[in-house]
Amino acid sequence: MKYRNIFWGVILILIGILFTLENLNVINFNVRELWRLWPVVLVLWGISIIPVDKWIRLGLVLLVLAGSVFFMLDRTVEWGSDRTYNVELPEIEDVTNYQDFDITNEDSTEFATLNMEAAAGAFNLRDTTTSLLHFTQTESGFQYKYIVKKTDDRVKINIETSEGHVGFNNKSNNKVHIKLNEHPLWIINLEAGAAAVKFDLTPFKIKKLNVETGAASVKLKMGDKYPETRVNIEAGASEIVLEIPKESGCELEVSAVFSGKKLDGFEKIDHGHYQTSNFNTAANKVYLEINAAVSSYKIIRY
Repeated sequence: MKYRNIFWGVILILIGILFTLENLNVINFNVRELWRLWPVVLVLWGISIIPVDKWIRLGLVLLVLAGSVFFMLDRTVEWGSDRTYNVELPEIEDVTNYQDFDITNEDSTEFATLNMEAAAGAFNLRDTTTSLLHFTQTESGFQYKYIVKKTDDRVKINIETSEGHVGFNNKSNNKVHIKLNEHPLWIINLEAGAAAVKFDLTPFKIKKLNVETGAASVKLKMGDKYPETRVNIEAGASEIVLEIPKESGCELEVSAVFSGKKLDGFEKIDHGHYQTSNFNTAANKVYLEINAAVSSYKIIRY
């Protein structure tokens, strides 16, 4: 009898049994861990060719195979298809915050940038204030902090959630209301998770608006206080509604995987590229760029 054939036969039988049990959902094993045993093949091959008594070779083979099987059962195999895992998480104290703060305006401020990194929730921006910015947050498990940097006639405001101030409560709802001063020229950047964004920007001079969210409902109403406004929206699954003044020319570039669209008063220039008929002659222009995965977008001329 050729023991070399026995060696390889046993290996093939073991591997075949493992894959068969896996396919029958009797066990689950990690194939990547199984491949870590490839040096065993060299060991068995070496045993099969060393000039020793056949019974010694057989004993060595059985020892190596037993160790390999133990490794596979311990590292790669899980028995049974139904498992219950009980994981106890530490209790987290619910935090329900109400925040209300004003950022003082100075007459010298001509340019302002608002950068906001937020959690999921509802974000509303509308109405004016004599302050540079008024911030209110209600019904939330989040707490926000802000940093103001001023250089000559320019102000940058960064608002973000504070670390360590996140509460978990199914009934909590992050609602943020913002008012801006109408005098400066604004750049607004909003990054949020799953969000409902509703901005009425008609009273303000907006140079640039960037909105980046996950699953979102985005409703924007643009004004005509500045001759050239750029709006960029990046979202996952989203519903996007934009209102643009009829007197303003508008250009739209859109990239969406699956989308439904309703464009009021736009002419198609190219694939994903649209313009209003008065784009070249209008005194004020709005440039829109939309990048979304699954989206429904509508542009209304008012």
